[in-house]
Amino acid sequence: MKTNGRASTARPAIGVLGRAALIAFATMSGVANSTLSPILPQIEREFGAAQGHVTVTMVLTVLGLGVLIGSPLGGWLADRLGHRRVMVASALLYGLAGCAVMFAGTLEQAVLGRLVVGIALGSMGAAAFSVIGDYWDEAGRNFWSGMIPSVGALAGMALSIVAGEMADAAWRSSFLIYGVGFIAALLALVGIPGRAATTRERSATATGIPLHVLPSILGFGLIVGSIATGTSAYLPHRLVDVGIVSSSGRAIAALSGAATVVLTGFAYGRIRRLISLDLAFVFGAACSGFGLLIMAYAPTAPMVSFGMAIEGVGIGVLMPSLMVYAIGLSDESNRGRVIGLMKGAIFGGPFLVQFALDPIRLHAGASAALAILSASGGVLALWFAVRWLGRRPKLA
Repeated sequence: MKTNGRASTARPAIGVLGRAALIAFATMSGVANSTLSPILPQIEREFGAAQGHVTVTMVLTVLGLGVLIGSPLGGWLADRLGHRRVMVASALLYGLAGCAVMFAGTLEQAVLGRLVVGIALGSMGAAAFSVIGDYWDEAGRNFWSGMIPSVGALAGMALSIVAGEMADAAWRSSFLIYGVGFIAALLALVGIPGRAATTRERSATATGIPLHVLPSILGFGLIVGSIATGTSAYLPHRLVDVGIVSSSGRAIAALSGAATVVLTGFAYGRIRRLISLDLAFVFGAACSGFGLLIMAYAPTAPMVSFGMAIEGVGIGVLMPSLMVYAIGLSDESNRGRVIGLMKGAIFGGPFLVQFALDPIRLHAGASAALAILSASGGVLALWFAVRWLGRRPKLA
């Protein structure tokens, strides 16, 4: 049993270094998701919009395919080998693959490096959120599920500016930032408890993910992932449309969205004390859809930034809500796999929808792609609103 957000004395507590490892994972996520978007135009100028069977957008979105592969794999391994081994190995692979993109000679090589980064990030994320599910109760889970995306957004916000400044001189040097993976590996090694034999032996013989939860995991994860991380594939082009031509300028313009993600994520625990999980989804999806609509059609850069701020509030609620939802669907025997599948769906969404949205962006502009993402936010809000209304007690 757990109390006050802490693990019971039946299992070792997560100490300062273990919590620092979770924060380092959040930083890794922010680096992978936020620091590349401002420099896409530079990569396109060097390699072209397409090369072989890949496009420059894939350098950004292939991360989602990697996470789609790595998250279920990491969750499966975490259920059997323990959290620490998976987190250490994944963080090392992340650092190596991320820094290796500096030496890419073709667009395909850059895409391959980002694919491996995604696999490592997904694997570590599944293990990290399994730690949260295993060592904290509901209050602690709400806190950490909000903390991780907030820290990730904060790190991405700060480091995207650094990456943009570095990229304005030489875009390859910005990939040195991926060395944060080596720090995360060390922290996980010394701070995350080792494999608990009795629990993990039970996990080895446990059943997998119940079939009835698959539609919810895949559906919600794909939609939210497309909204949250797919936006960054089209936002740089939209900012160019409204006159922001430098990488550092685009990174600064995106600060409004990152800032509201941070603030909302830090407040997520308090938000959840006021509203149910269904209402959290309604609020988050509605804010995301409305913010994207403003971003799509705003005529000036400040108005686009305002739309980003509104979307950031929505993402700051949606992302932790999905993790809390996944943790609630699982137990210690399959938690890594359930969380891994959810994270895979979240990050796989942008990769999958790009095949529909990229042609639209090329023919109708970034505004059209963002408008479609806005509509998907509205559909998600409507779905959870109907679900919430259906669960309300009927008046006599």
